[in-house]
Amino acid sequence: MTADYFTDPSGRKYSVRNNVDCKSSNVVYAVNCHRCRKYVYVGETGGTLYQRHLLNLSGIRTQHSDPVAEHFYTDGHSMDDFQIMGLEKLNGSDEYRKPIEQLWKAKLKTYRPYGINVQE
Repeated sequence: MTADYFTDPSGRKYSVRNNVDCKSSNVVYAVNCHRCRKYVYVGETGGTLYQRHLLNLSGIRTQHSDPVAEHFYTDGHSMDDFQIMGLEKLNGSDEYRKPIEQLWKAKLKTYRPYGINVQE
């Protein structure tokens, strides 16, 4: 999915930065749940957004024990509720992605779901 902008749970509007698409690498992304109508996770990856999408879907399909996967295979959820969206494509290094990821977590109020550290 590509978009020019998106809104957070409070209705605040944000622009997607640097034309993120599925082939983009070095990105900060959000996982959205259609059923809950909220962002359940914000993460970062040096790989492509598409690769991260496939890893998340695999975790859901195999019922992996990480919080993102668990969200989509429990409580009446399914893979159909899962959506990943690039928030920002970055030009910096790994050290640059982490602080930007933390800023987006604060903006979208996701932090780490259930207080568990998810491996990227």
